[in-house]
Amino acid sequence: MLAHACNTQAAELAIVIDDVGYHESRTDRLLALPGPLTLAVLPFAPHSRDVALRAAHYNKEVILHQPMEANPSPWVRLERGTLLSSMADAELMRMLEASINAIPNLAGVSNHTGSLLTAHPHAMRLVMQVIKARGLYFLDSRTTAQTVALDTARAAAIPAARRDVFLDHVIERQSIHAAFQQAVALARKRGQAILIAHPYELSIDYLEYALAELPGDVTLVTAGSLARTTYPGTPAPRQIAAFPHKSPGP
Repeated sequence: MLAHACNTQAAELAIVIDDVGYHESRTDRLLALPGPLTLAVLPFAPHSRDVALRAAHYNKEVILHQPMEANPSPWVRLERGTLLSSMADAELMRMLEASINAIPNLAGVSNHTGSLLTAHPHAMRLVMQVIKARGLYFLDSRTTAQTVALDTARAAAIPAARRDVFLDHVIERQSIHAAFQQAVALARKRGQAILIAHPYELSIDYLEYALAELPGDVTLVTAGSLARTTYPGTPAPRQIAAFPHKSPGP
């Protein structure tokens, strides 16, 4: 069972599903998860546009999950549209614009991988220049402790937030449960937390259970609603403003 607690402080929890756009068979289950979750959609995956078009009907926020260069590793997959440190400034900005244009109904942008690029101040300034011009927010997935992405976004007066917990860093139910409880505890302590999950079958199975049993003192919100608390005067895109940020409860 999930831990319940009586707490007068608001506990807001944003759940972001990364790497959306593949696995068409899982799309319906992701969209059916209760509450205003955030779907981080890869720009050029086979089903990304379809998911983004359907999401608003299911009370889901859509953000671009922009591929960015990672530190060299045999396990890193280079997605189409990846922003690279070797790109000229104009090329990098054009690539990001193309990614944004590929996905409808966007509210924000997060980084997919990016352990190398998010540590580069100049590259991040270029990224934030495009994001600011498009009126979007930024979510730092925090794939490296050396990231400067969040600080760069805030220096540019862009609504921004960062990931607190990965749900499925270890794809095993006990570890997933522990990570979810960690996110809930952090939301209760701090007032808010951002949890990133992936569209693994086990993760979806767990979220179907956990969100049905969500403690009454925890409110589901979009990542965008938390990012925009940084700059409350910033107009919210219509997609976010229309969302009721209350979960249906357990």
